Amino acid sequence: MRFSLETRYPDYDTKGHVNNATFLTFFEIARGRAWTEAMGQPVDPDFILAEASVRYLSEAMIGEPLDIEITTAEVRTKAWVWTYAIRRVSDNGLVAEGRTVQVMFDYHSKRPIAIPEEIRKRLTVV
Repeated sequence: MRFSLETRYPDYDTKGHVNNATFLTFFEIARGRAWTEAMGQPVDPDFILAEASVRYLSEAMIGEPLDIEITTAEVRTKAWVWTYAIRRVSDNGLVAEGRTVQVMFDYHSKRPIAIPEEIRKRLTVV
């Protein structure tokens, strides 16, 4: 799935670049949009973010339109991996790529649980 990103003034550092920490927020936005599109409902609170990484490849400047692509790279028994690619709209140049691991979680028992079959099926469309 690919989405347009809207940057805000607080997303930038003093040099006019998108701040490094903002990329994790971009991943969060993409996760929310992808979940809503795939599941047909807002983000389910029954998963937690277990891991996140970003690889910065080139700069993005103030006002530069960006797109983000999110893909399901792997679905395990209790967790799944989403990968991300952030690109400049102007030249499709890769700005950053990343990866997150989400784990289905039972907040009562405080333990990971198996991904329900319906969610597992829908993750394949991301």
